[in-house]
Amino acid sequence: MQHIEFEPAYVIHTRPYRDTSLIVTFFSRHYGVVAGVARGQRKASKKHNKTPMLPFTPLLINLQGKSSLKLISHFEWAGNTKTLQGYALYSGLYLNELLVRLLPEWYAHSSLYDDYQWALGALSEGGDIEVILRQLEGRLLDSLGVNISWHTQAGSEEPIRTDLHYRLDTQAGFVPLFNASEAGALSGEDILQVAAGNWRHEPARRLAKYTHRQLLQPLLGAKPLQSRQLFQ
Repeated sequence: MQHIEFEPAYVIHTRPYRDTSLIVTFFSRHYGVVAGVARGQRKASKKHNKTPMLPFTPLLINLQGKSSLKLISHFEWAGNTKTLQGYALYSGLYLNELLVRLLPEWYAHSSLYDDYQWALGALSEGGDIEVILRQLEGRLLDSLGVNISWHTQAGSEEPIRTDLHYRLDTQAGFVPLFNASEAGALSGEDILQVAAGNWRHEPARRLAKYTHRQLLQPLLGAKPLQSRQLFQ
């Protein structure tokens, strides 16, 4: 039987289980995405309102059990729940949904955990939502090993050039084009602005959003993101 004690984790998803319990999915520092049963939590949270299992809540959790679905034997607050409202709330739910849908269970992502924690803080403090989402998406793609180079051309070490246009190959990266008027042509200047993190450059913001969406889509499959529908 596996025992995990006082593991830092955030609640990223919950669903009812039997009459009074919840199945809670966490994003944890040392074990990645893990799930456990919180017995009686639905009844307890309604009656006593103590440490409810809400999204964006930082906890220390104890898990035990032989199967991948553990029993949550203890949990306690490890800080203040991030208060997100409006588009910031939708953005946080979007990030949670990406983690649930894309990360394999029981695979450590310590650096991504830090990035996620930063993103929640930035959203709660009124940061630029588009920038926060693009940065976290990029870190997630890095963790999954499917990100591309924003500095060099696909299949070579040749640098991206400001005087050229490119097409996106989601497997290889940015492929140079001989015809800048070709459908889907992407400016080398805009690509390098993304690489430099110049988010004040509006075309770079649009390009990053388009590119990340193209890279994430094969991983997400045909099932639409519920959080994206909230934005709409």
